[in-house]
Amino acid sequence: MSSDAAIRAYGLSKCYEIYDKPQDRLKQTLFRGRKQFYREFWALRDISLEVTKGETVGIIGRNGSGKSTLLQLVAGTLSATTGEVRIDGRIAALLELGAGFNPDFTGRENVFMNGAILGIPRAEMERRFDAIARFADIGDFIDQPIKTYSSGMVVRLAFSVSANVDPDILIVDEALAVGDAAFQFKCLDRLETLTKSGTTLLFVSHSMDMVKTFCNRVVYLEAGRIKASGSPEEMAELYHFDLRAEEQRFRGARSAVAWKQPLYGSGRAGFGTDEGRIVGAEFVNGGGQVSGFNPGEQITIVVDVEYTPAVRSPHLGVLLQDRRMLQIGGHRLVLTGTPGADGLVRARVQCSFAAKLAQGRYFMTLRLEDRKSKDLFFPLDKQAGVMSFEMLPQGRDGFLGPVDLGLQLSEIPIP
Repeated sequence: MSSDAAIRAYGLSKCYEIYDKPQDRLKQTLFRGRKQFYREFWALRDISLEVTKGETVGIIGRNGSGKSTLLQLVAGTLSATTGEVRIDGRIAALLELGAGFNPDFTGRENVFMNGAILGIPRAEMERRFDAIARFADIGDFIDQPIKTYSSGMVVRLAFSVSANVDPDILIVDEALAVGDAAFQFKCLDRLETLTKSGTTLLFVSHSMDMVKTFCNRVVYLEAGRIKASGSPEEMAELYHFDLRAEEQRFRGARSAVAWKQPLYGSGRAGFGTDEGRIVGAEFVNGGGQVSGFNPGEQITIVVDVEYTPAVRSPHLGVLLQDRRMLQIGGHRLVLTGTPGADGLVRARVQCSFAAKLAQGRYFMTLRLEDRKSKDLFFPLDKQAGVMSFEMLPQGRDGFLGPVDLGLQLSEIPIP
């Protein structure tokens, strides 16, 4: 194992025995393997993975792809059918709700039990206890049995223990989806502190924004195997492509979702159907697909699209994203279009907004859609990050944060 590796997995596989009837399990025991009464389900197949110390790696995939199984194997709460995992450092895991807690023990007793499992002396856990209890913020329930807790309270205590024992490796499996917004914010702030201090993070989430925010690298699982691995931005687009392709197959669409050549060789993802395409896009004030702006300047782009008359509700969406491809804002427009002699409908859209942004690099994603409702749409052509611009340094009296809200501050007399 490399001295820089915190986690090293070699050929990990996990097989479950699926019995159709309870009596089949008894028969399997009686026949001592001479006859098979179960079906094999391979949750993971031949997974090899290395995570370096201080790295933040996201694990994404559809439900049933093997994400939780992989984390349990790494955490040591599950045994592999084949392969092995090597760990270098103290590991803390926040897996499924209530994992590692005894429901009959109080919160306080479970804190010390978890410390013992992690190999932390009781005296050290006593020094850490006040910080753990303060972070969990469950009041007198800390001395009540876990079985009396709500799901949100269980997560509060579980995360507090995991994040406050200074782990070398922290594993988080979608648990932060439970709990109120204020506690989620506190958890995310704590995760950011841990990763900046060098803690290795293995992180499962269905939120691509959270994956982009925290992760340096992403591993995409499908049907128990590694489908792809790469940057958060690339893997998020691959994940979205697969989701849209599955939706198209489910609804028996006229045209399947497929990868498209990125416009202008942007090097970023492009996908959609053959029912429409984004023909071109450029900045009006400067031309081309790359530009730079001073604070307060007007940014204007023009986009040309074409689509077939079969598209019932054509829309063009324009999304503004930061350097991590996290969405800052955007808007969409219903297209009327002009029918052409070749049977295609064409439209030209102009989009303008003031450059009230902090210094840095920004990207614009364009999305030609057949939109069914506010939340349901199918991409005819999505060109991710096809345009970009640089916000130049602002003056001495600059605003705070990523966007200028136009706040007006003035001191007024005290009555």
